[in-house]
Amino acid sequence: MQSYTLLFFVVGLIVLVAMIVPYFKWWMKSIIVIYYGSLSFVFIYKHTAINRTHKDITPVPAAYWEENSQWVWTISNLIFWPFGIMLLYLFFRLFQRATLLSAKIFIAISLLLAIMLLLFLDFVFNFEYGYLP
Repeated sequence: MQSYTLLFFVVGLIVLVAMIVPYFKWWMKSIIVIYYGSLSFVFIYKHTAINRTHKDITPVPAAYWEENSQWVWTISNLIFWPFGIMLLYLFFRLFQRATLLSAKIFIAISLLLAIMLLLFLDFVFNFEYGYLP
């Protein structure tokens, strides 16, 4: 069975960010945890089912690669787009509260770094679980 360490790392990072953000109410944090927890469960269940369907077939059929890649791409969009929107909201609120120009510049640079990290994690996630040769 494939390791889902990267999935747990990404979901853990998202939940950690959601928990430490002071701008979210408790019910918003609860919805985020439930959403990402159920999304992780559905991803693991379906990904394992896809792998089990095509187990011990050599060479691996093109149908497996297509189905697996589409599933991983769909899940990565469901994971990273809401997280990106959450980060944009967070940085917008931080930017609004900042009074110094240097603080606003630091927040803008941090936003760029966060977007780069988000895109990197999306690429690694798709490469790890849904590689299409």
